[in-house]
Amino acid sequence: MNTTMPPAVNQRPTLLTILCILSFIFGAWGLFDSFRTAFTDSPKEHLETTKAEMESQLSQVQGPGSEMAQKLMEQAIAIAEKEVENAKPIGMSGLVLSALSLVGVWMMWNLRKTGFWLYLLATIGGLMVPFFFLGAYMVTFLGVGFMALVAIIFIVLYAVNLKHMA
Repeated sequence: MNTTMPPAVNQRPTLLTILCILSFIFGAWGLFDSFRTAFTDSPKEHLETTKAEMESQLSQVQGPGSEMAQKLMEQAIAIAEKEVENAKPIGMSGLVLSALSLVGVWMMWNLRKTGFWLYLLATIGGLMVPFFFLGAYMVTFLGVGFMALVAIIFIVLYAVNLKHMA
């Protein structure tokens, strides 16, 4: 009697499983946040809070580098105002891109290589949305820079797993 098991065909590697689970969580959060942005007054409430905090901090900024700090804070207020003006299209684009990303992750979960390209497209689109609606301010670059770093790490780690996908 032969007790050896045949090797598993197309078994999902542990790293890919972890990446997909994390991406499902981020994607679900993206859907929730985008829905909130598009269909609630959350951006207006955020603007009032941001303005109050920035104006309070502006009055306290003194000394060397204060001009740069003031400029960054003024840009942050301008960006927050643009976020409110464009809340619906930002939220709608976030809903679409998060959904595309989740479909791509689901495909990669099922070891389909096409999912990687869909995920890549949605991720790049998500990094471009802030520049399109908010403008190319230094504050925008700083915010997108962190998101881009995380996105690049995930893209590279998914790309390493492409050999396991069909």
